[in-house]
Amino acid sequence: MRGIALTNQKGGVGKSTTALNLGAALAEEAKRVLLIDLDPHAGLTFSLGYNEPETAFEKTAYEVLDPDKHLPLREVAVQTAIKGVELIPSHQDLVEIDYRLAGRTGWAQTLKRRMRDAADYYDFILIDCPPSLGILTRMALVAADLAIVPVQAEWLALRGLHLLNRVVQDIKSETEHVNLETRYLVTMQTPTKHAEEIQGEIRAHFGELVYRTVIRRSVRFADSTLAGQPLLLFDKDHQGAQAYRDLAREITLETSKETNAYEHTTPVSARQG
Repeated sequence: MRGIALTNQKGGVGKSTTALNLGAALAEEAKRVLLIDLDPHAGLTFSLGYNEPETAFEKTAYEVLDPDKHLPLREVAVQTAIKGVELIPSHQDLVEIDYRLAGRTGWAQTLKRRMRDAADYYDFILIDCPPSLGILTRMALVAADLAIVPVQAEWLALRGLHLLNRVVQDIKSETEHVNLETRYLVTMQTPTKHAEEIQGEIRAHFGELVYRTVIRRSVRFADSTLAGQPLLLFDKDHQGAQAYRDLAREITLETSKETNAYEHTTPVSARQG
């Protein structure tokens, strides 16, 4: 199982859209996918057609993280309309998690423990983080193997990335999470000279850490959100849907290479242990 956190402290850059459509694209490749909506605004949950998440679910991400309940992911997950994709829905009460967990020993590992217990059920767990670098995002980064940072191809979107990178480095050093990778995804690309220049700067600065796939701005993403579907179901032949299929292939290829490298470099006794 691979855990992927979609994160950026700037809102409106395509985190929820990416979580939803990437999840659908991975499911098309016969992968078992769990989506976790950690944003109290519930953008991912809304995008799946649940217009009233506060009343639609008996159990949500809040019950997974609540230290007095700590329910397993499998007990909370609901099947979505996308074959092979389940959801841990969000709830507005997630705003309380900061002070519910503050001061408790080992709070940063809360989500990681839940994901580890569900590792046999899923190939990918995608975590949609809130637009902040608070406790919820930090828990997601501790739990994840990969942080994908959607970056809008605009100058202001580049500001603040250094802070996110610093938080990632802090987590890697504080928790000895040396395997946490960070990759960047250009989103909302427009056919303008400014956007092309910004994409060039992103690639010049981050190099091979930027995915080849580019997500171009399209009103069809908003249309599919209103319909409560990923674009891959709403308009399966649209270039945006194909872009997320391309991204899924990049990720699965990387995952396959990493697994093969692990198999060839780790003793059998260690793998079995």
